[in-house]
Amino acid sequence: MAENTDQLIRFLLPEAHSRGVVIRAKHLFADANRIHGLNGPVASLFDQSLLASILLLSISKGGMRQVLQLDATCPAPLQRILVEARLGAVRGYLNWQEDKSAVHHSDGVGGWLGSPIRLSTVRDLGVGQPYISTIEHDSDFLADHLIHYLNQSVQIRADIILHGDLAIMIEAMPGCDDDHWFKAVETMAKIPNQALDNDAPESLLHYFEDLRCKLAGTDAYRYQCDCSPEKMAKAIQNLPAEQLASLADASGKITVSCQYCDAHHVLNT
Repeated sequence: MAENTDQLIRFLLPEAHSRGVVIRAKHLFADANRIHGLNGPVASLFDQSLLASILLLSISKGGMRQVLQLDATCPAPLQRILVEARLGAVRGYLNWQEDKSAVHHSDGVGGWLGSPIRLSTVRDLGVGQPYISTIEHDSDFLADHLIHYLNQSVQIRADIILHGDLAIMIEAMPGCDDDHWFKAVETMAKIPNQALDNDAPESLLHYFEDLRCKLAGTDAYRYQCDCSPEKMAKAIQNLPAEQLASLADASGKITVSCQYCDAHHVLNT
């Protein structure tokens, strides 16, 4: 595995007519938290949102880009979390509410974004128009929101664990009946918390051995932004001339900061 990357493992469960992915994102989390200056519970929520976008991308069947956006629908400490995954890379940012009086109720997603939460996705398959979906759901657990979205908007039967820096998702394949699905869900539910805390992804696959678990492939992920001066210049080109002038310094240059990675780009007006 390359330095500062985390490996997503794809696997098949033939006995349950299901498939899955698992990733432990130690390096990805460290880079994301350093770049955004996050720590504590809000860092954990942001980090798990990054993992969520990777999980959603993994079921896109060749998708090129997956955007996940979580929005508050009532006064709450956070206004929005937006994350974006592409094969091999993920990035994101969060926006705080301007009203600093909003109360943080708990360390779950509802404690930071209130309830219900509006979940929006963009699934870009690289051909035709991207698939855009928006739902609202009430839960303090991000995994519940993802499962609800997959069931309601994508008609996919899935189960998800988001636990610290670990994410596991299983998905029903064609031919998976209720008995097959129960086997898969029951097997995943029996993984001990100590293993979820500490075991490497490869070791966690041993818990699925009774379902004839087979390795199907791997992908390496890291926190990485593809911003550039050219992209930033394109992003501001439609701003009114007066606004551009107000942003420029004495030499006529504009400094733009990227929300995803905090990089600063100096542009000519």
